[in-house]
Amino acid sequence: MAKDKGGKSKGRPSPEEIAEIRRLRKVKKEEERQKLIERGIDPDEVNKPPELRFIKRKLLQIPSSEVEAEAGTEPESLRIKIMSYNMLAQALIRRKLFPTSGTALKWSTRSQVLISEIKYYDPEIMCLQEVDFIQFNSYWKVQFDQLGYDCKYYRSGSKNHGLAIAYKRDIFINTHLSHINYDKEETSNLKPSCITNNVGLLASLTFTPKVLSKYKKISKKGVIIGTTHLFWHPFGTYERTRQTYIILKKVKEFQNTLATIEGSGDWYTLFAGDFNSQPYDVPYLSITSKPVKYVERGKLVLGCSLSYQYSKNRGKVDQGDEGEGVEVEEEDEEQEVEEEEEEEEGGNVEKYGTNQPKDPVPETFDFTDEQLQTVHDMEDLHNSLDVRATSLYSVGYEIVDPKNSGIDNDRKEPFFSNWAHAWRGLLDYIFVISKWDMETDNSQVDTIEQVQKQFGIKLVGLLQLPHPDDMGPEPSGQPRLGQFPSDHLCIMSEIELS
Repeated sequence: MAKDKGGKSKGRPSPEEIAEIRRLRKVKKEEERQKLIERGIDPDEVNKPPELRFIKRKLLQIPSSEVEAEAGTEPESLRIKIMSYNMLAQALIRRKLFPTSGTALKWSTRSQVLISEIKYYDPEIMCLQEVDFIQFNSYWKVQFDQLGYDCKYYRSGSKNHGLAIAYKRDIFINTHLSHINYDKEETSNLKPSCITNNVGLLASLTFTPKVLSKYKKISKKGVIIGTTHLFWHPFGTYERTRQTYIILKKVKEFQNTLATIEGSGDWYTLFAGDFNSQPYDVPYLSITSKPVKYVERGKLVLGCSLSYQYSKNRGKVDQGDEGEGVEVEEEDEEQEVEEEEEEEEGGNVEKYGTNQPKDPVPETFDFTDEQLQTVHDMEDLHNSLDVRATSLYSVGYEIVDPKNSGIDNDRKEPFFSNWAHAWRGLLDYIFVISKWDMETDNSQVDTIEQVQKQFGIKLVGLLQLPHPDDMGPEPSGQPRLGQFPSDHLCIMSEIELS
């Protein structure tokens, strides 16, 4: 402290003394943080209530991308992180679907954990599914705006949940949108099997002038990004396969529209979402493994799905994925029991129909001539389109987490992104969409080098997905307090655009 003429200390410290006090406090605080880290404790979580914590996963770096730019030099290529996340619509939550999740289902809890995840992973682009319409307007738009995101939302009619694309406004400017309504899209002679109320959303995001002036290697106008949530039903393989064709068709149409409106110029094109299909299912294979050939298991499942008869009531009310849901808040036990009894049959209104197939994955199936022809027509339809998709996780996950790659599939994909009470598996993907020359066999998974050379996209990192053993003892169906706030886990790819 400063002293008077008599050598006594004054009450006010000098600026130098204030700076020293602050420095010592900072040093002490950092020492305390390091002690917690050494004990395996996340210092940022210490003062947070247990119910608001979540499992933080690493962004696993592709080895060749770990070299950073030299100190003092500006990066020449833009790096962005793209997240896809099925956030579990609150309107679809029902106790019988999540019998062991308890208070983790409450919106007052989940909303805080979901936004904490987004802040922590900090993606430049988000593709979100099962976003409640009410919460989007009352909560998400405000939260995203405060974090520097602009966002676009789309739902089918008055459906109580939909899709959202959010992007950082200091990097991107949205110029055009395209809405996909699968029920209304024509696919030659392959008609929709039922009304699904599933939709997709495409957005063109041009780079801001600030980005273009900083990153000299960018040679394209911007990013075309799309998202979707495909039809869920145990016997929905035919409809999902039809919908994946529509995705590629609509992406191509959108690219052509942009070329007409904005003139020449190429775009980085990606599409992410919940496809409700696994890597060995024909909806996934039809867009990633061209020319596709339906054989063995895939052919049987596709044919069996054609034999399923949907109720005429499907689509007349908003059933979402598992049927109309109720928000779980502070309902009393008696009310909850009444709701369970009223909705006992669940969302599959055809469940108790007669003459329906019993197993969506049969060991054998007797095709009718018409069903066999439809299978061939679907195969020809996909192979007639000069567009294909490449999953970024299939390209790089074997490199960063080999023990969790290709466990149940030959596409090198992780084992699961959905970990619910009754079912676990991989449903979520981030695809690069590109031209296909109609001749090259793309049945093998692309390499990182091929993706960079052909599409100008360098894969830098992938958000780690847990191994089954990481999910803990049963019951472990998500969401769970202190673990994950949705039954899906978000996925994320970091890419470098050149």
